[in-house]
Amino acid sequence: MMKRQVLLLCTTVAFFTTAEAQIEYNWQNSKEGWVSASEPNLGCVLVAEPNALAMKAFNQTPVMRSGTLQDDLNLEATAYNRVRVSLKNTTASGNPNARLFVYPPGSNTATCNYNFAVDTMMVDFETYVISLDDAPTNGVLEGTIARFGLRAPWGVANGDTIYWESMVVYSSLGCTDSLACNFSPYAEEEDGSCFNPGNPCDDGDDTTTDDVIDENCECVGQPIVNIENSPKGSVNLTLFPNPVAGQFRIEAASRIEEAEVYNATGKRIAVLLPNAASFTVDAARWPIGNYHFRVVYADGSVDHESFVVVR
Repeated sequence: MMKRQVLLLCTTVAFFTTAEAQIEYNWQNSKEGWVSASEPNLGCVLVAEPNALAMKAFNQTPVMRSGTLQDDLNLEATAYNRVRVSLKNTTASGNPNARLFVYPPGSNTATCNYNFAVDTMMVDFETYVISLDDAPTNGVLEGTIARFGLRAPWGVANGDTIYWESMVVYSSLGCTDSLACNFSPYAEEEDGSCFNPGNPCDDGDDTTTDDVIDENCECVGQPIVNIENSPKGSVNLTLFPNPVAGQFRIEAASRIEEAEVYNATGKRIAVLLPNAASFTVDAARWPIGNYHFRVVYADGSVDHESFVVVR
């Protein structure tokens, strides 16, 4: 089946928005929805083979299309500017110009077409890139793209076969950083859209803070703790001195694996991994105000304590 991949782009207003990515047709054991042209002078038979889509010609201008008249990709003509086609032409056609067609909705009359010269007597597949920025051979690229079409090199004989391996429709602008979450393998020029794990983002959730892109390329925020509703004081946890001017000491009845510090707005400002029952914390750089200390013991239980930073 045709793969229309959707990438995700980070913005300051809403983290995820859809962005145009490539459209891929991989013709291995599949026609990918493509059909032979119905016009008698464009006839061919399409056979899905393990390595490619075999186009068996009935005449000198066999054509196949990416669907029937009812199919519609609904693409703006300016959305993409490159088409990458891999094929094998085993014939000795005297005029080896293949052709890419662009069709409007509900019509077999192309909006425009692009000729591209290919080799003859091929043994292996070869790849050709058609720039939609260039002037078409015929017509004008405009409006909406419903389907694409491909014609074999002109002049093939009745019974000749052309093998189509793949086709990719893409934009030459994109993220060229292979480590980025939205890496575009076909992009030729960086467009500044890359986003990577660790970048700030907005997950759209008002109950979280410190949103960042995680290692799975998802925008994840930390829950905001409601300090007013948090438990105050503990018989197992001691925090002193309180109020705090610089450093303070934590002492507990059992080993603490993790500790978190939240400010008065519920924003997490520190994460500690003491792995000890007692330890010292430096609050010298924290602003004056109320804070909340949350710990997780080795047995998984949780404890809380509030404190105030003064100067």
